[in-house]
Amino acid sequence: MEFIDRHTRDLDVEEWDDLMTRIASPNIFFSHWFLRAWQKSVGVDHKLVNFLIRKNNKLVGVIPIVKENSNLKLGGDPNLFDYQDLVIEKGMETEVINVLFDYLAKTKWTTLELPSVPQDSLNTIALMEISKQRNYSIKLSECGVAPIAQLPDSWESFVASLRKKHRHELRRKIRRIENMGEVKQVSLSKPLDQDISEFFKLMKLTSQAKSSFLTPNIEKFFRSLIQEASSNDCVHLSFLEFNNRRVAGCLVFDYQGEFMLYNSGYDSSNRELSAGLINKAYTIKEAISLQKSRFNFLKGSERYKYELGGLDTLINNVLIIRN
Repeated sequence: MEFIDRHTRDLDVEEWDDLMTRIASPNIFFSHWFLRAWQKSVGVDHKLVNFLIRKNNKLVGVIPIVKENSNLKLGGDPNLFDYQDLVIEKGMETEVINVLFDYLAKTKWTTLELPSVPQDSLNTIALMEISKQRNYSIKLSECGVAPIAQLPDSWESFVASLRKKHRHELRRKIRRIENMGEVKQVSLSKPLDQDISEFFKLMKLTSQAKSSFLTPNIEKFFRSLIQEASSNDCVHLSFLEFNNRRVAGCLVFDYQGEFMLYNSGYDSSNRELSAGLINKAYTIKEAISLQKSRFNFLKGSERYKYELGGLDTLINNVLIIRN
């Protein structure tokens, strides 16, 4: 096997794209452009190195690492990357991770952290087994949940599948807003700069916490991310319009047969409209019309996710300690 370290800007992105088709659980958060958007804005002060592992001249593993003294951490930010994992061709997990540890054995490191690993990661299973064999300590802890709703083949079936209370409330809120004025859902797969700016405005109107979160660097990251996702045909910026005014918006990734709700916002001065919930419900309706199999609400246990049929999947923090 060949082991190389490179900066993101030096990578052959076609190789990375091809590898993404061969991993066990492809995920948009593992793409080179998601990582690049982060590095150009929020992660600019971090020294990010991508470890590339090839076998017979074919890329079989990419492991983005940020080094802070002797501590290693997967590239990205768990506040912005709902999932983080090693990118390894399916069936090559043990071989690639052994090569990584052989390489790291020549360096000074004390910890290796994977901050947001999905619960079904084959890489984590292999990583922990190999760590035990090498007498490294392992700390595995739950760090969040990502509720996911399985989608039927019709909107009516989806609504009927909700718990009685939630089904009744959703129907009531939809009737109420439709009786109050003209309601329209608009979904943009190629949003313009002004659409992105309007989405930021709605995020800031949601709460003080979201307004504080949306710093200039985060805005730069989001804008770059939406533009990259748009060029890769995997984004929907979906707005709920009430009397021709946008009152709520969802940023959704369309990837590998599922919609992933990355962020949202609504004008909280019009709480009586329940615009945020209805915007998300109509986005699920759109996913069903496009025959998507799942709606992933991503990280967080907000109440609306369960009102709309989400069931928890775990996200774990994995810390490997060199003894």
